[in-house]
Amino acid sequence: MKKFLLLLLFTTTHFHAQIKSGEITYGLTLGYDEKLSNDDRFSSIFEKAQNGAKKIAFTLFFNNEVSLFKVNDIITDKEISLAKAFTGGNNIYYTETNSDKKIKEINSSGYGKFIINYTKKIDWVILNETKYIDTYLCYKATTETTVVNSKGTFKFPVTAWFCPSIPFNYGPYGYDGLPGLILELTERYTTYGALKINLSKERDVIEKPNKGKTVTQEEFNEIIKTQPTF
Repeated sequence: MKKFLLLLLFTTTHFHAQIKSGEITYGLTLGYDEKLSNDDRFSSIFEKAQNGAKKIAFTLFFNNEVSLFKVNDIITDKEISLAKAFTGGNNIYYTETNSDKKIKEINSSGYGKFIINYTKKIDWVILNETKYIDTYLCYKATTETTVVNSKGTFKFPVTAWFCPSIPFNYGPYGYDGLPGLILELTERYTTYGALKINLSKERDVIEKPNKGKTVTQEEFNEIIKTQPTF
């Protein structure tokens, strides 16, 4: 499988060598969650968030060097606000090609604005499963994520569908490191699915996030441990 992917990546990289930047628009889906959907305290709130998620879209901007993922501007209502609260929808994620260094801009009414410079290597497992997203053949990969909040530290599964024929190693929500751009990503109950794909032969300039107090990931983890969570 690895040899096949390397061969496919080589041929598609040559074919798309002139692509210098692009924009991918993603829709948001909040699926079933056993804990939240069956909890009397949160089930009605989570249902409203699920409705709000249908109204939200995100864009991944990328060029040959960096990517930036953020929510699209929209007039906010209560359901949209809840959807963003459950998913960190106001955050901005900035990654660099072939680097573990990342930047996350946190923007929350709960604990303010922060810039987090962090390093994260994602250990993907590429599986022998494929599907088409639009006209793009995608391959499945899995990993897991660790979440730290006021209730403790938890691990959740992550599934990505990446497209070798778009030879950039970026994806939604700060996920990267696969031999092709991620067109669909599921983390716990949250799914980002590509709705629109624009590729360009021109190189777009992408600026680093810079709004907020700069802290380390460890310092931020201590801050959010004191905040309520769903």
